[in-house]
Amino acid sequence: MIRPVTQGRHMATASTTDPHLSHEDGALSAQQIGVARMSHTARLLLQAENLPDPTFDLLSLMCLPVTALWCRVLRFDPTAPDWPDRDRFVVPSTTMLPLLGAMLTLTGNTAHTHTPLEYGRHPAIEVAPGPAGQGVAAAVGMALAEQQSSLRFGRSLVNHRTWVLAQDTDLATGVAMEAAQLAGRFGLDRLAMLVAPPSATQGSEFADSLARFSASGWTVRKVEADNLPAITSALAATLRARKPTLIACLPSASPTSSLGVHLLPEEELTGPWSATARRGASSRRSWLRRFARHRQRAAFEREHLRQRPALFEEDWHRAWQWHMRSTHDTSTQEAGLAGLHALSDILPELVCLTAASAYTAPSAMQEHTGKRTQPATANKLDCNIQEHGMAGLLNGLALHGGLLPCCAASMMTVDRMRSALRMAALMRQKMLYLLTGDGLAMGDGGGGWQPVEQLASLRATPHLAVFRPATPDETFKCWEAALEWQGGPAVLVLCPTQGSTHTVPHAYYGSAARGGYVVSQPEKRQVTLIASGPEVAIALEASHHLAERSIQAAVVSIPCWELFADQPSSYRQKVLGTAGLRVGIEAASGFGWERWLGPEGVFVGMDDFGTSAPANALYERFGITAEAICEKVEHHLFASGAIRGLTPPAPHQPRAHARGP
Repeated sequence: MIRPVTQGRHMATASTTDPHLSHEDGALSAQQIGVARMSHTARLLLQAENLPDPTFDLLSLMCLPVTALWCRVLRFDPTAPDWPDRDRFVVPSTTMLPLLGAMLTLTGNTAHTHTPLEYGRHPAIEVAPGPAGQGVAAAVGMALAEQQSSLRFGRSLVNHRTWVLAQDTDLATGVAMEAAQLAGRFGLDRLAMLVAPPSATQGSEFADSLARFSASGWTVRKVEADNLPAITSALAATLRARKPTLIACLPSASPTSSLGVHLLPEEELTGPWSATARRGASSRRSWLRRFARHRQRAAFEREHLRQRPALFEEDWHRAWQWHMRSTHDTSTQEAGLAGLHALSDILPELVCLTAASAYTAPSAMQEHTGKRTQPATANKLDCNIQEHGMAGLLNGLALHGGLLPCCAASMMTVDRMRSALRMAALMRQKMLYLLTGDGLAMGDGGGGWQPVEQLASLRATPHLAVFRPATPDETFKCWEAALEWQGGPAVLVLCPTQGSTHTVPHAYYGSAARGGYVVSQPEKRQVTLIASGPEVAIALEASHHLAERSIQAAVVSIPCWELFADQPSSYRQKVLGTAGLRVGIEAASGFGWERWLGPEGVFVGMDDFGTSAPANALYERFGITAEAICEKVEHHLFASGAIRGLTPPAPHQPRAHARGP
């Protein structure tokens, strides 16, 4: 049953008369009458959806502002909804999707009439709906991508805007506020948001949200949602604004008059003859003509197709070696940052956002970032301590297209970025995360800075590849594999120090590019020591101690579980061995390690939160040392009867619950 059209609590029949067609302020122009007629038709489409009353009331309130945006401002071609220089219209919640569907119907998007409004299926859906605030942060990232791309290619190729149809709940979230502050700091003047207030009982909270956005460097405009001249004026001012804009569409304080007017013919207002379709098609044709003769056409095409430059491997390897000469140690963190610097030298589409927690010497990174972009604007990619907003921006950078987004932050801050990282994995967007400060080396900063469950939780995320390299050479191979990973985000977990001074040799069998490989192999394998990261060196040292006790142990490094799991079973069996005791070694929780150790395997790691102490003391406290591993291996071999002796040695018992150094 089709319900009557409502505007707040004032009723009107679904006829050719609509309260939006005239206003107390005076007669509307012919263009405004067309907008009002489109809005009236959109209301009828929403009525047919049989939406719940609160949802219908909200969409009815936003119907005229959104219709005005689509009819007068938005650059959208229904025949090519995903052309590169289109305006991005971001709808981050399923509640608002029916209004987007109505707009698509009115503009004549017939090619996708029967395609569901879902991300990945309909080309007009810019972002997948998710938790409140994530879509706003992604929209800020899209605006940042437009700004960065226009600096390289100019306004002749990149000259679009980002519009967000948000809810009041989006504005109240922490991630949206962090992203809003970053948008104000970066000067993203081509970003605008339309939002409606909640019910009257929550009006004060909405006013507080508007005040916070205004304090973050946004221009906040308030208009009556049924006042078409005011809405048109606000949209025109947005096009001239030098700051990001938020337009609050408020319910009318008094009902408007309902006077009949002459309506334009239907075929001139909807379908491919609508103002939106005509303007979008004209803009796209003009853009294609400019693109055909643009001197950077090849680079633009390559980046949007996600192709690498010619001779990429040779250039990157050469740049890697050059940057590694200036490093002062051989930690995976220094090697990972050297890889980032080398990559930025040869990939102009790389955009790196950095958090203050990522580097022990942030000035060095800022200096390099200044070389990669412009010295005067290098600081605008610094996100300070707003890691959650930074991760949300990363999603928008990837969704925009044409860029390779990357971020650097501390390993412990991944808990703040998890929601945005999960959205990236859900949408399978290509991006790179560099997480520094991994392992027990941060122990002198307190137990709260020691990752325990973070690795396990990251590895449990679908479509997410987690790399934890052990050596600089392995770090380079992990960088290569991360760039090849196309199923979603890739995370490089880096440690500032090595767990042992023992040198890790070249691979005996396999390669780190396949996720796991054999580091050392005895003639007859009795034990397999499996580790990742700095603990590989500890496992190698333990294998030498076991050899002195006539126990032959192989050492296996698994820097990436996801890649290793994708290998053929024959390769995995040859790496892990088909018999003998398997021992997992990692300075983190053992959750999930049974996948590689089997039911009889042993894990050496952290079973509790850490304490404040130097790294070497913490490794000894948790029993992650060569001597403790040897004792535990001998104990299990004696208990299983694999080796015989008079008295089995007592296993090393780390004081995991002790406090203090």
